[in-house]
Amino acid sequence: MPPKFSLQSVLDYRHMRVESLEIELSELLTAQKQGEAMLEELKLQMSRLFEELQEKQIGEIDLFTVAVLRANIKTTQDRINQVLDALVLLGQKIEAKRQELIVAKQDEEALVILKNKEAERFIAEQKRIDDRMQDEIYISQAYRKRVQGN
Repeated sequence: MPPKFSLQSVLDYRHMRVESLEIELSELLTAQKQGEAMLEELKLQMSRLFEELQEKQIGEIDLFTVAVLRANIKTTQDRINQVLDALVLLGQKIEAKRQELIVAKQDEEALVILKNKEAERFIAEQKRIDDRMQDEIYISQAYRKRVQGN
């Protein structure tokens, strides 16, 4: 059995860090999806408001209703702009988190490779020791046969 990897605690920490970053990234991606859904809903609402405004401007015009619709359109447009700004900021955070995750995974992979090489080196050393012991057994058996044969 190979000896305990001397940097196992560091490897465990880096693995936990990668998992933590993956969770954070998934949360950001979920927020992005929710923001995109909200944006689509606002665009649909904007479309309905424009249709309603168009209907209200046919025939006898109620200026109060038209003013309310225009205020609602402006408010909706402001909300759309806020969501777009938030999505741009969220996109930047997602990209930064992806880069951070890539670096963390590379750091973890470097330690995994080091751990694997250490295990391979231990196995090779054990094989060398076993081969040497097997050679000594064969030599001792051959010597006994020769001594008993004479």
